[in-house]
Amino acid sequence: MKQILSDTELIHLEDEIFNNTQHGEIYLLGQRMLLMHGFSIAGLRRELIERLGVKTAKDIFTRLGYQQGSQDALRLKQHGITHIQELLAHGLRIREMEGFVLNRAIERMQYDEDTGEFWGDYLWQSSWEAAAHKEHMGVSGSPTCWLMTGYACGYTTTVMGRPVLWKEVECAGMGHEHCRVVGMPLEDESEAADHLDFLSIDDFVAAPKPQRTSVLAATQMPVGDDNLLPDIVGSSRAFNQVASQLRKVAVTQSTVLLTGESGVGKERFSRALHSISGRATGPFVSVNCAAIPADLVEAELFGVEKGAFTGAVASRPGKFERADGGTLFLDEISSLPIAAQGKLLRAIQEKEIERVGGSVTQTVDVRIVAAANTNLVEDVQNGTFRADLYYRVNIFPIHIPPLRDRKEDIALLVNLFLQRFAQMMQKNITGMSRKAFNKLLNHDWPGNVRELENICERAVIMADSGGHIDLQHIIMDAQTLPFAGGAVHDELTCDKAIDHIISSVTSYEDIEQRILQQALTKAAGNVSAAARFLGLRRGQFEYRLKKHGLA
Repeated sequence: MKQILSDTELIHLEDEIFNNTQHGEIYLLGQRMLLMHGFSIAGLRRELIERLGVKTAKDIFTRLGYQQGSQDALRLKQHGITHIQELLAHGLRIREMEGFVLNRAIERMQYDEDTGEFWGDYLWQSSWEAAAHKEHMGVSGSPTCWLMTGYACGYTTTVMGRPVLWKEVECAGMGHEHCRVVGMPLEDESEAADHLDFLSIDDFVAAPKPQRTSVLAATQMPVGDDNLLPDIVGSSRAFNQVASQLRKVAVTQSTVLLTGESGVGKERFSRALHSISGRATGPFVSVNCAAIPADLVEAELFGVEKGAFTGAVASRPGKFERADGGTLFLDEISSLPIAAQGKLLRAIQEKEIERVGGSVTQTVDVRIVAAANTNLVEDVQNGTFRADLYYRVNIFPIHIPPLRDRKEDIALLVNLFLQRFAQMMQKNITGMSRKAFNKLLNHDWPGNVRELENICERAVIMADSGGHIDLQHIIMDAQTLPFAGGAVHDELTCDKAIDHIISSVTSYEDIEQRILQQALTKAAGNVSAAARFLGLRRGQFEYRLKKHGLA
């Protein structure tokens, strides 16, 4: 396994700080930063502990650190840093620059780019969090460096492409001489669930049934156990915003409208909403409105009496009756015919239905959760969706973001899917290579979580038991070649581009000048970033700029 070497060449992070005092803005790696008083954050920390308790405050701060770490890793990749040595070393340096800790290696980080194996053992000296906790709360009985631990987990997970757990085994906030953390892949830690509470979704899906569902527990769930909601995991702001909205509306009886692109997981979120509501012990009935023939919509929704039409050889209840006392999920509601929309509106408003061919009115107690992957406002304007039905189902809208807007969650989802499919297929999959993960990270995900799930299933099918997932196992869809084939295509495209350049310029010096200019344009004038795009050191890049009169 490789190590993070002490002489690893880093970009000058100080050069990446942009201080625009005229506009009151500070940027690091293109992200706006705030230079804040440490004592005020420490005071906020103490108030959260006193108001919410240590457990909740810890989860909030650790999750915040995770988001910061994941975003910093993504930003560095966008700046052209791809070598794992540099990425891991920069994570250490960034937190030192921000004044959180001083990192000192006991056993330097070791890793395997192909298999994702990882190990790290570090001392955190001069920890701001540990000092703040001792000052405000006294000596703690448990580790206190919550932001830092979360940051390390989020940063390393995004770099490695598999969930990496850092746990604090010594802490100055507990009275130790210094803080010490060890890092390892999630599955290598037998008590990972105890250290991953900040990513757990127990508050999200546990009530009213007492169960604790953490990221780790979800990966170990029995196949087919719908109660554990294995795919409702995430650490991104976008995911946590949706989770927060679901928690707020769950305690009410209000109708909920879930919107978002196809494949974002609207049905899974609707099941989560049901499981934390007071209706959790009642039925959850899902209806795909787009799959019902137009002439059978009323029979499917409201039921049918025997003899109501040809083929109705027996009476049967509809979806509303089956969902009585529980939740009715109406997926792709915009696909319902206009006539059926009117009858659905009446059923929702009056909470009464009549079976097709029947004359008895039945009262139903059903909570409606609707979903749409189209713009219902535009559908109303186009006359394909009733305005009164729109206002009836749009009481509490929740937009589920696409996967490309929550890329911090990809590593967690990949881990869940790989473990689930490996269990189903009785294979031992050791992990995923960084090259394969980076390809997933850079994909636009038009099919969202559903597309990611399909890719992971195909990858497990193609991989050998006892091996890891690599580029050749990743197939984007059934009609395309693996990424390895894509690399051949990229090479051919590059050859054509070179032929075009040679035929359009007069000298090699002209080619080099154009390349330098293009790198500067791509890096928005940032010399360090432009040098990284070309695999050059800053000094080498500046030398070439001067040679061509571009300095």
